[in-house]
Amino acid sequence: MKINNGLYIGVDGCRGGWIACILDHGELRLERHDSIDMLVKAYPKFDVFLIDMAVGLRTRKDQKRPDEPARKELGTRASSIFPIPCRQAVYAETEEEQKQANIRVLGKSLAKQTINILPKIREVDEFLTNHSEYKNRILESHPEIDFTRLKGSAVTSRKKESEGFCKRVEILKKYLPVESFSGMQDKSESVMRETAKELRCNPDDLLDAVCLAVTAALSAQGMCETIPEEPEKDENGLYMKLTIPKKDSDINSSNPSVGQKVAVVTGGAAGIGKCIAEEFRRQGVKVYVIDSAPGGHYVGDISDKAVLEAFAQKVISECGGIDYLINNAKPMTKGIDECSYEEFQYALAVGVTAPFYLSKLFAPYFREGACIVNISSSRDRMSQPQTESYTAAKGGIASLTHAMAASFAGKVRVNSISPGWIDTAWTVYEGPDALQQPVGRVGNPMDIANMVLFLCSDKTGFITGENICIDGGMTKLMIYHDDHGWTYTPEA
Repeated sequence: MKINNGLYIGVDGCRGGWIACILDHGELRLERHDSIDMLVKAYPKFDVFLIDMAVGLRTRKDQKRPDEPARKELGTRASSIFPIPCRQAVYAETEEEQKQANIRVLGKSLAKQTINILPKIREVDEFLTNHSEYKNRILESHPEIDFTRLKGSAVTSRKKESEGFCKRVEILKKYLPVESFSGMQDKSESVMRETAKELRCNPDDLLDAVCLAVTAALSAQGMCETIPEEPEKDENGLYMKLTIPKKDSDINSSNPSVGQKVAVVTGGAAGIGKCIAEEFRRQGVKVYVIDSAPGGHYVGDISDKAVLEAFAQKVISECGGIDYLINNAKPMTKGIDECSYEEFQYALAVGVTAPFYLSKLFAPYFREGACIVNISSSRDRMSQPQTESYTAAKGGIASLTHAMAASFAGKVRVNSISPGWIDTAWTVYEGPDALQQPVGRVGNPMDIANMVLFLCSDKTGFITGENICIDGGMTKLMIYHDDHGWTYTPEA
């Protein structure tokens, strides 16, 4: 899921307003807004927006809304789906006029529960009528069907009761980023009930909003479907449909990572590693980053065996398996004049030992089609003076690559990438800095991230044990004094 890489909104009505769950690139926020107009003004650009309120209203009896098939799916919980009135009833003034309009158009009166939500149905319909840019972008869903699909079976206990509330929280935990909402991780019920008091709503309103936001994130990944499959439009051009998670083993699995790919990126807090992690997330991959720099990832020094073991245990306990291991963390660069014995050992621990040991720790848990990509350097074949620690580590990981490819044969493909000059600040160079490379420019992190994703794809199923140099052709350009305008001038 791209739950970490998008803006997904789930909205449920509450007394006097609306409760919104905002999943903003992995951060979860619960907010109260007085109107749909105010909510959309706060978040005018979103990826998916789902609301538990009728979108698309009948004006004739022969038109089809998703309510009946949705009730059939919920079975004993069918009563949670209120009958949706016709548009004529929604815009009638008095309660009696509303009932009579619905009888005239749909052949039945209105229950009190439906009458109570008529103002909110009207508010949504008026907003979409007056803001055509959001027509068929703000979509209807229903939390109880979403919970049923996410769990794989109906949740029979009521969410207003403690048992039903806690069961639904457990369902949502499987799909939320671990770091996104501490209230979902510990003492969930009490924290959400306290939050409900602050937002002046019922706790189950929060629960429903979060469920809708999770469903919105799934929808962005193509993991949702609609009831009905081919919906009709109402007279205002609004689709009458529910957007809900697919009936799919990947969604219904008790392990949320089954069906969702899992990647580990070392040194993923900045530079090339960060770009790789972001590109995986764009593909819907669940990404674990470990880096010594502080941030919203696993913080640790990968030269430490205990840190590697604890990190690997966390990944496996949460996901059960792994698909991609990207050994990217950068060893220090010190030369023979200044590099101490301990510093040289540390460079090798970060650059060679950690990739080896992580691969070993994850070995029993690599899934079918798994890949390891080691980030080496063009310095594995060429050097500048005073770079021994870095060059030795990069040469080591390049050799480790073909050794592991042989050992993991038939189970994991192992390749390495040797970047050349990659400017992680995305600086655009001109003149000699650019022209000394046959492609005419300095590289950027996307040049490496693109190859990482390519090597992890099915398109490279016949490639393993390979080292691919991505350096704009710099290592292939033969340079002689006075050749192509190049001159060698020794330092005095």
